[in-house]
Amino acid sequence: MSFLFLVGLSCLTLVLNTMAFMTITPVLPDLLTEWQLTESEAGLLGGAFFIGYVTAVPILVPLTDRILPKKVYVISGIIGALSCFGFAFMANELFSGVFFRILTGIGVAGTYMPALKAMADDLDEPYRTRAASFYTSTYAVGTAASILSGGIFCDLLDWRWAFIAAGVGIIAGTLIGSWALPNGKVSDKPIKQITAFQRAFRNKAAMVNIAAYFGHLWEVFSNRVWIVSFFVMAESYQGSNFVLTAAGVATLVALSGVPVSMWCGEAIQIFGKNKILNLIMIGSLIVGITVAFTTSAPLWVIASLSILYGIFSYADTGPLNAITVSLAEPDVRGATMAIHACTGFVGGILGALAIGMTLQISGGFFSPEAWKYAFLVMVFGSAFGLFVRWKFKSD
Repeated sequence: MSFLFLVGLSCLTLVLNTMAFMTITPVLPDLLTEWQLTESEAGLLGGAFFIGYVTAVPILVPLTDRILPKKVYVISGIIGALSCFGFAFMANELFSGVFFRILTGIGVAGTYMPALKAMADDLDEPYRTRAASFYTSTYAVGTAASILSGGIFCDLLDWRWAFIAAGVGIIAGTLIGSWALPNGKVSDKPIKQITAFQRAFRNKAAMVNIAAYFGHLWEVFSNRVWIVSFFVMAESYQGSNFVLTAAGVATLVALSGVPVSMWCGEAIQIFGKNKILNLIMIGSLIVGITVAFTTSAPLWVIASLSILYGIFSYADTGPLNAITVSLAEPDVRGATMAIHACTGFVGGILGALAIGMTLQISGGFFSPEAWKYAFLVMVFGSAFGLFVRWKFKSD
């Protein structure tokens, strides 16, 4: 199979397997009312996916050093699909919703990075780094698809159909991946899991990059979880509507950074990672702060700045993932990628919760002033990434 065909099919499976990733975003305003949730409880529901992901990654991803990645991938895809159908037919309050969203996180944990490892095991440099950049950048397409399809089904039918559609998408992605993905490789000399993690943690350059990834996903995922709710607030405050639906604008925000992230993944090989990453993080910090101080601006200003923020905040996804893959020692690549993914998604959990708590203590869901503080909390991610890269002098 050619490189482009392999990467193209892998990206397609990623989009389908993440169809449930942000389905919660467009339905969250409805669930806030129907389940009578507080803003903090909504933040917990929005972040529950990440709890499942972070719990599963340290187990499933290092397992791919011992078990063929494709086997982990297929079983996890089945879990992900079942979690969506469970949410659609059985969730009726906060804790049942959190339970099924945790299962969804487990499913994605076993498909996202294991598929990347299967490709990385099968490719040599520079194709390995390029594939990692393209593949991980495509994550936002899955994010956008989950927001858009969730919004469409929620508007036309009801929120339960949004999760049914996501489950069908995951089934399709798992079937395609089971055919298209290489099997991957297991270590010739299996290393004890604790030893593999110890070796991975001693890789200072990788750990600095992973710390920056924590800040990256704090910012990106808190934005993804709450962006539709922010647009709903803006429409209510202005007494008018966006040209597109709130979910439609959120889809543009999610998609806007994808081509830029792919380009940046290529650019680090030409201009160097430090220059590219620093420019991205500084740009994201500036635009995010601008959004924070324009939460009561006209809708066209809010939409334009939000899309620009989507571009900058997501642009370093490809580079950060590709750098970790390239820096990882081959025998402990699974363990290194597990630390990378787990650390990043901890940022996603904490970011989503922090936004909910900020909204609750500073004025509530429908207060533009509260959203100002929420966005200032959000841009902490880029500030943290810049700090750790400066403090530990990532080369």
